[in-house]
Amino acid sequence: MKTKAVSERAICAALFLATVVVYFQVSRFPLISFDDNQGLIGNPQVHYGLSWSGVAWAFTSAYASNWFPLTWLSHMLDFQLFGADAGWHHLTNVLIHAVSSVLLFLLMKRMTGRMWESAFVAFVFALHPLHVESVAWVSERKDVLFAFFWFLTTWLYLDFIEQRTARRYLLMVLAFCLGLMSKQMIVTLPFTLLLLDAWPLKRTGWKTLLLEKVPLVALSFAASAVAFLAQKRGGAVQSLDAIPLASRAANAGVSYVLYLANFVWPVNLAFFYPYPSRMAVWEISLAVLAIASVSALVLLAYRTRPYLAIGWFWYLGTLAPVIGLIQVGHQARADRYTYVPLIGISIMTAWACAELNKGLVKFLAITACAVWTAMTFVQISYWKDSAALYSHAIAVTDGNYLAHLNLGVDMAAQGDYQKALRELYTSIEENPDQAHARNSLGGVLYNVGRKDEAIEEFIQAIRLEPQDAEPHSNLGNALVDAGRPDDAIRELNTALRLNPGMANAYFGLGRALVAEKRPQEAITCFSEALRINPGFTQAREQLRALGGNR
Repeated sequence: MKTKAVSERAICAALFLATVVVYFQVSRFPLISFDDNQGLIGNPQVHYGLSWSGVAWAFTSAYASNWFPLTWLSHMLDFQLFGADAGWHHLTNVLIHAVSSVLLFLLMKRMTGRMWESAFVAFVFALHPLHVESVAWVSERKDVLFAFFWFLTTWLYLDFIEQRTARRYLLMVLAFCLGLMSKQMIVTLPFTLLLLDAWPLKRTGWKTLLLEKVPLVALSFAASAVAFLAQKRGGAVQSLDAIPLASRAANAGVSYVLYLANFVWPVNLAFFYPYPSRMAVWEISLAVLAIASVSALVLLAYRTRPYLAIGWFWYLGTLAPVIGLIQVGHQARADRYTYVPLIGISIMTAWACAELNKGLVKFLAITACAVWTAMTFVQISYWKDSAALYSHAIAVTDGNYLAHLNLGVDMAAQGDYQKALRELYTSIEENPDQAHARNSLGGVLYNVGRKDEAIEEFIQAIRLEPQDAEPHSNLGNALVDAGRPDDAIRELNTALRLNPGMANAYFGLGRALVAEKRPQEAITCFSEALRINPGFTQAREQLRALGGNR
């Protein structure tokens, strides 16, 4: 018994240390421009650390088309403790991921009594390349948090099974609620608890088992509704006109198979996979046939090898909310979506290898883990900065308009306008209907003196996304410089109606009013621009020129 306990502790220590060592390189990485800057550095509610107003905002906001208050609070705590030092923000993700990996090992061991199979499942979770995105991307704090609460809820569920008391049940529900407040992808947990009831727990009495899950299911439906409304309000949910249901179903089937292929051989991974314009009939048919065949086979083998069906339906079920039937965003699939679902495939692999009980199979499993670890180390390096991440995505995918757009915006921010123009033109060539790309291209063209072309790009951006305030503001400022103050005032007022907090729009409106010989109204606008952005030196200079107090 003592030897057994020492072995468990040794595996826990090795798992934790291996995860931290492999991921430690992220401590030198900055935040990236994709989501990190806008959601963290550029979000004053988070950037200024913990506060009562920040807590209220976290629970009431649908910022970035999502509702995950606990995730926001964790970011606020990071800023409170570490300021803008990106290394510590990264290490928080790594530590949560490492702790979750250990908890998964202990959980599997507790349920099955099998040491090495459980270690394999936990090791794959900790160090598979498909999980790099969830850990190395600070904005994916929601992934590492919800997975931790997934495992904690399951652990407390086992406590409840051992001693069915209200206190233990409420603790389990509390952990589940914390998971829902981290990321709503945890909604499939009640389903996986039913799977675990069948194997390895081998519980009977389906009526009782279902009734136990009713409160969790009710909470899942409520959280799903909140998440859907937040995403709908933020414009993240794609309409059936944009992506028809048939296309979504086809992409879902192919994605299930591609995720499995990447589990075995995780190469050419990218932060964004463009949605395919079309897919071959044979590709869709083969994917559907593969899913149906595996489903039938694992059901036929259920009596003798129940772990196959449990692992397979864990994989299918936990991926269902993000497989794309309800399309959120523009991606075809995302590596981060496999963070918990691939546990099911790991269970199938581990127990199947153990049953074969052949030295060659064990050798191949160990070799696979070693290869995956090396590939994970390399995959992490692509997240070392924004340019490396986007360049890698461009290299390993076709038609990656978002990577070209992001790289172009980054190049413009660094003053490399020629490279920015190349990337932005490429992005628009690959996907002409991008309001953000048009607006960004307009900004670069304006900076290099091609002002008429810039105005045309701003107009195109407004045509594509009329409710976006930024291109209205940019067009208004450009029209002021073009000597068209009447048209500028119209665009700038539209921008401020859509977003009353735009300092640049107030600045442009002030300049237009000066041109219209309306100095008192202009003073009000420059003053408002300074109130919103106290560091706006150009607004301060304009105010002084008009005899204002600032």
